[in-house]
Amino acid sequence: MGATSRRNVFARGHVLAVAALSGILLLFLTALAYSKNLTGSDSPSCRMVFMEPSYARIEAFDENHTKYASKYSLYLYRESGKDVIPSEDNNFRLDGIPILFVPGNAGSYRQVRSVAAEMSNMYFKEMSDEERKNNPHVRNYDFFAADFNEDFTAFHGRTLLDQAEYLNEAVKFILGLYQNQENPPKSVVILGHSMGGVVARAMLTLPNYVTDSINTLITLASPHAAAPLTFDGDMLTIYSAIDRFWFDGFADEQNNHIAKVAHSRLANISLISITGGLLDTILPADYTTLGYMLPPSNGFTVYTTGIPEVWTPMDHLAIVWCAQVRRKVSTLLLQIADFQSPYRTYPLDKRIEVFKKGLLSGFEDYALEDSDIYRRTSPKVSLRIDTGNIKWYNLGDVLKIDQLGTKQKSEFWNVFPIPKNTSSSFSLVTSSEIRDWKTLDSERPSAYTILLCKATGDENVDSVYLDFTEDSTMDYKEFFCWDASANTHKTPFSSSQVDETASSSFGGDFSPFETLQFNHSILNDFDFIIITTPHGTHHTSESSSFFLASLEEQSDSLTSLNGSVPSMAFLGVDFEEKKPKTPMHRTIKIPNAWSSLIAYKLKFRISSNKEENTAPAFAPFVRQWSDDPYETKWHLNVVKNHEILLTIHGIAPYTPFLIRSDHDRGVNLDIWVDPTTTKFEQVSLSIDFYDSLRLLVLRYRLALVAINVGTIFFVFMYQMNHNRKYDKFPSFMEGMLSICNFKTLSIIFLFLSVLTPVTRIGFIQNVLNIIDPVVLRDRNEINLSLHHRYKLNSFFLGLEENYLFFLGPVFFLMSIGITTLAYVTVFAICASIVWFVRLFRKTFLKTKEQEAVPRPRKVVLDRRSVGILVLSIAVSFYYPYQLGYLTACVVQSLQVIKVAARSKHDGNELNYHLTFLMIMLWVLPINIPVLVQYVHDFNVNWKMPFSSHHNCLSILPILLLTRRYSENTTIPSFKGGSFKATAAIAAYIIFYSLVYGTRHTFWIHHLFNFLCCCILTVHYINTELDQDQ
Repeated sequence: MGATSRRNVFARGHVLAVAALSGILLLFLTALAYSKNLTGSDSPSCRMVFMEPSYARIEAFDENHTKYASKYSLYLYRESGKDVIPSEDNNFRLDGIPILFVPGNAGSYRQVRSVAAEMSNMYFKEMSDEERKNNPHVRNYDFFAADFNEDFTAFHGRTLLDQAEYLNEAVKFILGLYQNQENPPKSVVILGHSMGGVVARAMLTLPNYVTDSINTLITLASPHAAAPLTFDGDMLTIYSAIDRFWFDGFADEQNNHIAKVAHSRLANISLISITGGLLDTILPADYTTLGYMLPPSNGFTVYTTGIPEVWTPMDHLAIVWCAQVRRKVSTLLLQIADFQSPYRTYPLDKRIEVFKKGLLSGFEDYALEDSDIYRRTSPKVSLRIDTGNIKWYNLGDVLKIDQLGTKQKSEFWNVFPIPKNTSSSFSLVTSSEIRDWKTLDSERPSAYTILLCKATGDENVDSVYLDFTEDSTMDYKEFFCWDASANTHKTPFSSSQVDETASSSFGGDFSPFETLQFNHSILNDFDFIIITTPHGTHHTSESSSFFLASLEEQSDSLTSLNGSVPSMAFLGVDFEEKKPKTPMHRTIKIPNAWSSLIAYKLKFRISSNKEENTAPAFAPFVRQWSDDPYETKWHLNVVKNHEILLTIHGIAPYTPFLIRSDHDRGVNLDIWVDPTTTKFEQVSLSIDFYDSLRLLVLRYRLALVAINVGTIFFVFMYQMNHNRKYDKFPSFMEGMLSICNFKTLSIIFLFLSVLTPVTRIGFIQNVLNIIDPVVLRDRNEINLSLHHRYKLNSFFLGLEENYLFFLGPVFFLMSIGITTLAYVTVFAICASIVWFVRLFRKTFLKTKEQEAVPRPRKVVLDRRSVGILVLSIAVSFYYPYQLGYLTACVVQSLQVIKVAARSKHDGNELNYHLTFLMIMLWVLPINIPVLVQYVHDFNVNWKMPFSSHHNCLSILPILLLTRRYSENTTIPSFKGGSFKATAAIAAYIIFYSLVYGTRHTFWIHHLFNFLCCCILTVHYINTELDQDQ
């Protein structure tokens, strides 16, 4: 080797070392960021729960009803001391509304106990007379739970279908248990956790679905938008079929028989997806969205951080048992219960109304559509008031009443005239209770009441007339009002000592605030806002009680931070309050902050008003919000916590998103302050690079597998080319060195950087869909059936953010580090085993080796051939082909050790077989999940053949190639046409792994199988040529 060549190798070695170490460092920093404990609105605050569970297995639901009864079971939950316990003669004594709990991946039927226990406790012990009066048809629920023996539903598509088919028969059986009742139920409510929610959606698509047997689905952390794992082709096919069925069911027109069936089954369905947000470390919360699948009239997705009196994120398992969530779910189930109806729930529109009111923060336009004041269905009151008792407030004035228990601040009717020449907004926040108009006394108001009024009334509208004048009244004014008190929303308690949402959630030490916010779209129809203040001591006596209200010009309280993402990254963007008067409620729109992959650092500067010496009524707090899906987070006491981490679930990789204008995208901040004592000065926003690393983990865990496969095939192509030129097969590390020269690395980085913006182009996406074999074999593929109002990028890294082009090179750097580390590990393990083998032979088997007689080769060949034949037949009928692949990996591993253990081994052979083993080991994770489910079925004595993956052609070339290497380690000679064909396949595998590999990972196995077929052909050609010579 010349001096120049040595310098080149030395330089490439430095580049490889730097690239590998950089990749490993990035991985380490990402892992460190991912393991960091979250604070503020993203910190967990679930309360523990307690119950006295009992489970009765329904043995009558056996194999006479479904063949799956030998594997799965059905249980009835009963809370000891509250629910009626079944008798010994299998009389279940059912008297409630049937509900079925569906566990998720590796989940247990026992997880039903949290919600079921809370339901029994609320219905039998805590439900007030007023609540029963509001819903006179309420009844307790009979909780059934499916026992799937902890099946790995997310790993295996056919298992998902088996469970859905079993559940349809279970629903039919459950409804049969009520047939002797008067007015028996016709439907069952479904509560699904994780993959259980997807199984529930699949139930409605199957032939054995009982018509109208399901009308309400509540799912907890269920991946509706995308399959969490893409290692099984059946799973993706089933997801596509389910999605297509739901798309067709809600389409404007049903053009075929299946679409008509879908519409008839889904028209009355309400589907609610509840997700835990950032704390879910099993599933990206973006995958739980529903907006692309069904209209708002039938359901929505909501994050637990915004659910009133829940206000906490939670992990994948906690969402089942968290005290706040189970309380909310139980409350909603009782509110939608209608025991008089054969469907046991209220009609669809009322169910959705209940879910909106109970799950959304209340500030959303979507929630406002169902408010009484929006629909003008709230109680109407006509008032006559002595003008001497009216206190008038102008635009910009603040009504503030505090310390109600110690000092009476006002005895007036407080009236805000609504100006007609400007757009105005009204805001209110109080720690006191707001009551409806019925609390108005004939002499003086006895509680806070909010009324929206007109100066003139309609004689044809029925209303209650209240006269608050006296004989001595000299002047009066009449108002024609609608009661707006029911439109208030609960928000977390925020003070200088309290900065955690858990303090005022269910079971907290503080009562939440009541807030109200009306924009000009509501106020334009009215002339006045009237607020009655309590008289005497009818209100709370807490010294910290307060009431704040203000009518402001909307333009003064609406601001946009329009800085670009690069400016946020390097300079930051900010807004500074220049007006002397701070509005009580300010909305800041950040239209460019819409990526789920970026974490932001938000800083506030809020000071005390020097002119006021009193303490603020409450500590400033911020509502962070976005729509579709509905995500709200509350940041409390931002004076103390002036720097907060802001993460959002906006546009995410590989999930459908609504196409919007630039102005309508992004995150919004609602800032609430006490304007009489507090001055809002500035808010600044910048990108938090370190915490952004955390957001990559769940969304790109599959991408690293695909990119690593591509990296290894880069190495393999170099080795083949070197073999073609010099008749030597270089080592894997030499191949890594070839990639890591400056020129090659620059080209790869440039290609990966350009790939991000290119795969966003609609025309390119259509072409990529057309040439994808997975899409071609599945007519239901979501890319082909997505609604025109939504967009999906399922290629490469799935990015819509051109400014994140550098993520491709970053992941490739990580891949270099992982691949190098993996090779060194495999080589070290191989070298260690060889050393021990040689030491063992030298010490114990020296004499025996000299006397050993070689076995006849023909017998070995026959045995191996018979083994492959038996395995192929077993794969065709019973075993999954993934078991054959695992066998091939073991054989190839032994072959590498065998080659390395020879006293005079051929370096070319060892290099080739090590590379081949590296490829097999990186393809192995794609096959492991289905194998796990197969082993699970075997462990639970499931006697039936494995229900999928029986194509022996999916494994036969790999088996034949490894079988050949077990008897002949000669490497293939890649020359001429053999090189071109093999290199073309390897190049396509690189392309497919990068472009499609993350969402169609399973197809990489089939491409490798095809490559093995090609290499077998090369071996055959080489053998023929040798014989001719």
